Amino acid sequence: MRAAVIGLGWWGKQIIKCLHDSKKIEITHAFDPMIGESDSIFSEYSVNPKLDFHGIIAAEDIDAVILATPNQFHEEQVIAAANHGKQVFCEKPVALKYESIKRMADACNNNNVILGVGHERRWEPAMVRLREMLDNNLLGKILHMETNFSHDIFMKLDRNNWRLDPNSAPAGGMTALGIHLSDFFVSFLGPASRIYAKTGSIVLEHPQKDTLSVNLRFKNNVTASLAVMISTPFYGRFTVFGEEGWVEIREVSNVDVDDPAEFIYCNKMGKRIVEEYSVVNTVKMNFEEWADAVEGRGNYRITIDEIIANVQILESIINSSNSNQIVDLN
Repeated sequence: MRAAVIGLGWWGKQIIKCLHDSKKIEITHAFDPMIGESDSIFSEYSVNPKLDFHGIIAAEDIDAVILATPNQFHEEQVIAAANHGKQVFCEKPVALKYESIKRMADACNNNNVILGVGHERRWEPAMVRLREMLDNNLLGKILHMETNFSHDIFMKLDRNNWRLDPNSAPAGGMTALGIHLSDFFVSFLGPASRIYAKTGSIVLEHPQKDTLSVNLRFKNNVTASLAVMISTPFYGRFTVFGEEGWVEIREVSNVDVDDPAEFIYCNKMGKRIVEEYSVVNTVKMNFEEWADAVEGRGNYRITIDEIIANVQILESIINSSNSNQIVDLN
């Protein structure tokens, strides 16, 4: 698959680096209106900088578009690329509103496009192990899940950066960090039914938000809680409580550091088993599974229905935090 990356901020460049030795995806072109052709990313990875977005989606020798652009551009770009027959991979959050993701899903379905999404954390070995335990009912009936994914990397950004703009990235760290956590919830529990969220401006000045806490109930009646802070040093934890035991996954560093994750399993007898899982190239694994699905060599584990359900959660968190009201999801 020949692909082009649109958006060359830190993460867009990281995608190119993670895929540089892939046998399934070749990054042939890249574009960012703010990045000049002299940038080293083009020469170091032999990427063509000559085409803009419209040139890329019209090019016959490009099979797919990878979007690492600000959130507000996703809908227009996904639909335009799909209507030009390009396969599309979009960084998260794919959309901020339910109606938006529905239009994007329709465009993809109408053009036989498999929509990939940047939820590479599903490929983390510890989370894969947890998925296997849940599939085999080793924890019994699930009672509750809780999680926290926080770091202060964004505090180093200029205060005018779009990642701190409540219009482009609402609900504090939800669009950058929390969206991964809600994706886990959807993959384990399905669609949500009720949400209550609170944000705070404690280090940042209002209207910018640096804290978020969310209580959720899912259609299967399981509850969950989620917390994200963008003004504290790194903290990562995901816990599942079941009638037959519980699992807690702890991380000590962000994805750019190769520290292993700690996996703690407590069985019905109260015995705790601790394992470690090394870091793998989850970005590459996500993209290559998507490429395999596009080529008909397998299934992509993130379904369009799950993408839609996660956007519904995101929109409800935004609405709840803005209104200070409980939101019921249809």
